[in-house]
Amino acid sequence: MDVLSRPVGPVAEAARRLRGVQRALGRLSALDSVARLISATPREACRAVGFERAMLSHIRGDRLSFASVSDEANPILAADFARLARAVRPRLDRCAPEHEAVVRQMPVLIRDAQRQAGVFRPLAHVARTDAYVVAPIVRDGRTIGLLHADHYGSDRVVDELDREILWTFATGVGWAMDDIAARAVRNARGGADPLAEDALSDLLGAAHGGVNEGAAGPLSLLTAREREVLELLAEGSSNAAVGEALVISQATVKSHVRHILRKLGAANRTEAVSLYLALAGAQAGRRLSIA
Repeated sequence: MDVLSRPVGPVAEAARRLRGVQRALGRLSALDSVARLISATPREACRAVGFERAMLSHIRGDRLSFASVSDEANPILAADFARLARAVRPRLDRCAPEHEAVVRQMPVLIRDAQRQAGVFRPLAHVARTDAYVVAPIVRDGRTIGLLHADHYGSDRVVDELDREILWTFATGVGWAMDDIAARAVRNARGGADPLAEDALSDLLGAAHGGVNEGAAGPLSLLTAREREVLELLAEGSSNAAVGEALVISQATVKSHVRHILRKLGAANRTEAVSLYLALAGAQAGRRLSIA
């Protein structure tokens, strides 16, 4: 091998993956809802950005709340992990790498994940990961979510390039969310509007108001009972579990779900939950105190 050609390998690999990031962000920005972006982001992280597995989670108060995952090589393992992640919702102060990513708004590379201090052991054990990267999704100066990725099932080792690539992608995901939400506001208003920024803040439940009964945006269309149903669905509850918690029949639960989908313009329960988590998660970063 020519000595001068040796450094080209890593540089070419980085350039190739950055082109993948650019293409992935173009596709995400073209989507018609934040909910669809949330669902598609882990898949793009794998297919276009070069990871074997990826997961997106929201910051809800002081907890991590699972949103979506992609692991096409191991769908059963992905489903098991998703069920546990929805049920556990770990506190950030029990997840040292994730807490660091949220507070510092910087990516973190975790090696030897099964033994490293501060890693949330239940999820690491179920994921069977040896090493992973976590990068923050930031909007308006607040960390609203986290993107995890690894190379599980391959002979590749997670490294510093993975950390920087995932950070670049996660940063772009935050911008894509802004593009989609701003476009939705313009479409709703019938064109550009000087008040679009205020409307966008209302839509996302951001800044001061948060997501509540009086907030503007899609969630304000729901009744109090429909919001209770949606929150339980977001926690991973089945129809039967929702009915038991609210002391209503499963038929009534299904009726509420149909109304929720119609009011939110969601195609299915997953999209409705993703939209709810996006709106609720937008306000959560401001609750974290930065020492």
